[in-house]
Amino acid sequence: MYNFSYFSPIHIETFIVSALFCTLLLFIPKIFKRLDLKKYSLFLGYFLLFFKVVDSVYRVIYQNEPIYNVMLVHLCNFVAIFAAFYLIFRTEYLYNVVYYLSFGPVLALILPGITNYYNNYYVYIFMIMHALIVFAAVFGAKYLNGTPTKKGLFQSIITLLGIFLYAVFYNYLFKDVNAMFLREYIAPKLFGFVKPFWVYRVGLITVMILLEVLLYFFSKIKIKSKFD
Repeated sequence: MYNFSYFSPIHIETFIVSALFCTLLLFIPKIFKRLDLKKYSLFLGYFLLFFKVVDSVYRVIYQNEPIYNVMLVHLCNFVAIFAAFYLIFRTEYLYNVVYYLSFGPVLALILPGITNYYNNYYVYIFMIMHALIVFAAVFGAKYLNGTPTKKGLFQSIITLLGIFLYAVFYNYLFKDVNAMFLREYIAPKLFGFVKPFWVYRVGLITVMILLEVLLYFFSKIKIKSKFD
């Protein structure tokens, strides 16, 4: 068993590989000009679903995690499913949810939620899985006319609150699960000072909503720059 540390060689290596892999997927339509974008998007959606299954099975078999801990527990699990469904169905609602909740996988790529691992394969799977979620948002904007909207922002906030509500019941059912980091601090060394614990919970939810709002204003800056 190995202890994972941020910005270690395996972290940097898998980050670069994940970025290169997703960049290749992104530019395939540019390389193969006659590629049917809808069929390619459909393939990517099913590939993402398949990769999510591989990620869950691997964690159960090789990381010795209980099944209930690899299901829909944290934000990135939900966004991965949303991203796969978006690539398959290409709806405005799904794109906006993926875009506005993409801060989760971005943060996971920078600060992976890995403590221990038995071999490097797990780190690769973890990083590629989260990179594919970010890729889905970029791919949608580049090829599928995906556009963040104010309506989509409100829908994504409601979706996020629904996920937190789900996490409350999930934590109640499984006492040793920290769904959406509502049972224990997301990073005890950094946020353990926040007392009482309900203040931390309110702060966690508030910060995530503010990140969504920040992404809304970021999208407006990007859109405006196209016309300047």
